[in-house]
Amino acid sequence: MRKFIVFMILGVIMASFATVLANIGYVGNLNSRKFHYADCSTLKKMNPKNRVNFSSREAAISAGYVPCKRCKP
Repeated sequence: MRKFIVFMILGVIMASFATVLANIGYVGNLNSRKFHYADCSTLKKMNPKNRVNFSSREAAISAGYVPCKRCKP
């Protein structure tokens, strides 16, 4: 019974995390004018002040951002 509860809790946590990533979708950089997937490794180096969130790829492109060459969103 304890294993079941632990797996249920982990499932809820993982689903919540996936929902957060899906809601953010894409992250743009104000300086470089590039946008990335929310889990791109390049974002670790980005200053939080330069982050811009986009709900879709089309929104980022229409705002003048270009896709990251590393994660290729």
